[in-house]
Amino acid sequence: MTRLVLHCGLQKTGTTSFHHFVQRNAGALPEGLRILTPEKGTVARAAGRRSVLWTSAPDDKTRAEFVAAITDLRQAIEAEVEAGAETVLVSHENLPGAMPGYWGETRLYPHLEEVIDLLDTHLAPFVPEYVFYVREMNGWKRSVHNQAVKSDGYTGDWDQFLTETAAYPDWSGFRARLEAVLGDRQHVFALEDEADASRPGTQLLQHVGCHEDALGAMTFKPARLNQSLNAGALEFMRQINAQHLDRVARRKVAQLVRDNQALFKTVDP
Repeated sequence: MTRLVLHCGLQKTGTTSFHHFVQRNAGALPEGLRILTPEKGTVARAAGRRSVLWTSAPDDKTRAEFVAAITDLRQAIEAEVEAGAETVLVSHENLPGAMPGYWGETRLYPHLEEVIDLLDTHLAPFVPEYVFYVREMNGWKRSVHNQAVKSDGYTGDWDQFLTETAAYPDWSGFRARLEAVLGDRQHVFALEDEADASRPGTQLLQHVGCHEDALGAMTFKPARLNQSLNAGALEFMRQINAQHLDRVARRKVAQLVRDNQALFKTVDP
């Protein structure tokens, strides 16, 4: 049976940099390894998107759409197997569902077990392994809060976010949940343990069979992707979110803010 590995983020742990890295170095990857990343129009992108939509508004319709996306993903994996893949890695940070701060959700992936059950069920007969990256919790929350205000309509300030996410001060509960549902099919890597910032996702690549010679042949120019907003721009966006604009209008304002951060001075609390 072909080995299937699902890299499920988490968000704000360098997943986008990993995607750029493996896309740039596709020719250096082992011959039997295929990596599906969420470029526009791909089934991997659709699966991550549908997971977020279902977990943020769970009902029969969003569940059916998520299941359909998983089915499409399985068919893409089957096509890779027919083309000779021995290991297929699917990478999308949104597979676990909506991150804290996404349009008001502040729990830590409350539907994670249900997501895993749907993935296991509708990717069968493949039996996936699940890989997650985490980072120091307070730093992760800081980055997630910035992202949630910038892109996901969150209206609370940092202190409010800390209060609303106080139920998980570290990753122990999250790890216990993974262990309970997945046993030895789950692997959690710490972002701080990455040996070389110019080769993002090294632990994951080693896990799927990339040896040192292959990794050594890969090159990447690190770039700051999806940068956090500065303090003034962040506060401006937080206040915009509180106005509850429709999502199209809000998206246009957010883009203007991202592109013109120098216009915003730090706002005193």
